[in-house]
Amino acid sequence: MTNFEIVDSLINSIADEISSQVNSEKIKVQSNLQDKLIENRILNSLLKRFVVFLDDDVDDIVRLDAFQSKIYYIGEPRGFLKRSRLRREVEINLYCSIIKGGRLVWSDSLKRKFSDYINPDEVEKVEDKDFEFTRGEFVETSLSLRRILEGFLVASSIGIAIYLLFVLRK
Repeated sequence: MTNFEIVDSLINSIADEISSQVNSEKIKVQSNLQDKLIENRILNSLLKRFVVFLDDDVDDIVRLDAFQSKIYYIGEPRGFLKRSRLRREVEINLYCSIIKGGRLVWSDSLKRKFSDYINPDEVEKVEDKDFEFTRGEFVETSLSLRRILEGFLVASSIGIAIYLLFVLRK
């Protein structure tokens, strides 16, 4: 699955939650989103559930205030002489409000997450260069050579100190 497909399925899941909060078949959508592609994906998902108006007078208004997506690739070694793999974590947040008859009825930040494993050579295949929100960033793993060397240095320093204590004591 590409990052675009994952983000799209997470948007559909958020649209399901929005539709559970609205008790009408007709809604008006007001959007403050900067990314028009994301706005169109959300509108497309809402059109499957509602009759959507953009300029008409309808009592139920769904306001899309902010959207944020994060994609991380976290390297995980698989063992000695085995090829490493990446854990892909996709997270999206959509801040949404529902207004009925001029009164704020519901407002929430809707968050969805997805995680799976991919090979390092598949990163270019799952990202789409044309869409910024499909690009991820690599996160360094917590277990590195530096941490191993620091632990070895501390353990050896303590061992030398104990050895010198007993040798100088005689």
